Amino acid sequence: MNVMHFPIPCSRLRSLVLVIAVTAALAPTAATDAARLQPEDPFADELNPFGTGKQPAPAAAVPAAPQRPAARPVPKLPVPFPETTVPGEPADRREWPPARGPRPAVPRRQPGMQPGRQSDGRDLDADGPRRERLLGFDEQRDEPPAEPSMAETKLAEADRLERAGKLDEARDVLRQVVKLDPSLAIGHLALGVVLRRLGDFRGSVEACTKGIEADPQEPELYLRRGIAWFHLGFFGIALEDFEEAAGMAFEDPRPELWRGLTLIELDRPLEAINAYASAIRRDRGCMLAYLNRGLAYLSTNEPRKAEYDFNQAIRQKPKDARAWANRGVAQARQGRYREAIESYETALGISPDERAVRQNLDAARRLAGRGQGPATPAR
Repeated sequence: MNVMHFPIPCSRLRSLVLVIAVTAALAPTAATDAARLQPEDPFADELNPFGTGKQPAPAAAVPAAPQRPAARPVPKLPVPFPETTVPGEPADRREWPPARGPRPAVPRRQPGMQPGRQSDGRDLDADGPRRERLLGFDEQRDEPPAEPSMAETKLAEADRLERAGKLDEARDVLRQVVKLDPSLAIGHLALGVVLRRLGDFRGSVEACTKGIEADPQEPELYLRRGIAWFHLGFFGIALEDFEEAAGMAFEDPRPELWRGLTLIELDRPLEAINAYASAIRRDRGCMLAYLNRGLAYLSTNEPRKAEYDFNQAIRQKPKDARAWANRGVAQARQGRYREAIESYETALGISPDERAVRQNLDAARRLAGRGQGPATPAR
């Protein structure tokens, strides 16, 4: 077989040899570059299929977040707890012992009357005659209401003593009540209220807890125990009790009001605003919800919204100095110093002994004389 030979020019042969030599020279350099990938690169092994041959350096530990310093309280008029509204006027509360209403009449069978049949032979349904007609028995023969027990009698006595301001005597009588009838939940509730008024918050917690054991479905017990936890400074536990009470008493604004107060203590003003709004939805006449929500808006630098809430509080209680004074604060933060002066003066006309209001009034007069206002419009 004949083999055909094609001559290769010398110039092409030299170029081919030069390319082969350059490729051989660059190969170690590429391998070296691959090996020089940064070991701290988290994707080094993924980019280099041969691996770097080194373990990646451990990631630096993330430093712990520094503790946030406690927020400095904003000077403002003290807002009392919802137990009192105007000084000397007791807040609304449930009456105890509960009033006894008339018992429903219970049908009785006349002598000689067969079950399921009236004396005239007409048939009876399960709940009475089919026709709207009295049965023919004397309703006046119903049993008289049962006499109050000894525990209930002493409970009424403790109520009179508590209303007269004799808290120590009321406490002693209520302790006898819970001994006479440990299952009387309202007795434990009354004892918890009196103990809290005497400053014995832990005793109030214990009394309300025993009441909850006797009647777990009574929201007033959770509310009162939460108030005692609040005064002890256990805000997280108090919050749970207020939420429990709010879930049971759908129309009562007090659990949501206290929940808002607790969230303010926990430095969560936005959540507190929502809690106050829930209290207002339950009762549009809850003046303290408007007042405290206005203070929460001041803490979030929303003076216009705060002024609206203080106006609502003033409409409900025009003689409340706190609403007038805090409205002056909201107006001053918007640069409306002359209106703030009028609000402060009205507050001092109602309660002349408020030093904080007088200091705010002097400051507003100085700023109004200088014609100063806020640098940016307040929200």
